[in-house]
Amino acid sequence: MVEFFKKLIGERILKTRASKNKREKAFCNIDSMKSVGILFENTGNMYVVANKMMKFFLSRRIKISAIVFENIKQSELENRKQFPTYVKIFTKSNLTWYGKPDCNETDKFMSQNFDVLIDMSRSSNYVFKYISTLSMAKFKIGGIEYQNDPFDLILLEKSDDVTKFVSLIINFLSTIKVQNNARK
Repeated sequence: MVEFFKKLIGERILKTRASKNKREKAFCNIDSMKSVGILFENTGNMYVVANKMMKFFLSRRIKISAIVFENIKQSELENRKQFPTYVKIFTKSNLTWYGKPDCNETDKFMSQNFDVLIDMSRSSNYVFKYISTLSMAKFKIGGIEYQNDPFDLILLEKSDDVTKFVSLIINFLSTIKVQNNARK
C-alpha cells in the first residue's frame, strides 16, 4: 500500500513539473548532432555497451554528457571510480522517499539543451522516467514505453540485448536525413 502511494505522489509531482517544462523540439541525426545526453543504469554489461556508444559519438566530435544510476548506497561508490569525467554518477542515496532524483548531477543533466537524449534504461523505473520527462533535450530517444511517454522516438527491441538496442539507435541516427525547411 505504501508503494502505491509513493508511486501516486511521484506521478502527480512529475506531471505538474512536466506541464511547466517547455523545451524546444527538433529532429536530429548523426550529421546535425553537436551534443548528446546518455542516461543508463550500471547493471550487467550496460556500462561496456554505453561506453562503446559514447566512443562512437566522440569519434564524430559530438559532445557527450552521461549520467548513470548506481543502485547502491553512496558509501559503496568508492570502489567504482572507473568512469570518464563526462559521466556523472548518482545512487539510491540521491533519491527522495518517493524516488525522485535529488542531486546537482541530475539537475544539471536535465537542464542541458542536448540535441539528443538517449535513455538506455531497460526498465520502467521512476528515476529514468523522471529524468527523461524533465530533460530539456530537443530530441528524446528511448527504448521503453511509459504512460505519458516523454520520448519523441521509441525504438523497441524485443530482446533484452542492449547491444542490439544501441545498434538500432546508431543505425537510425546515421541513416535518417534531416531536411532544412528554409526555402530560398
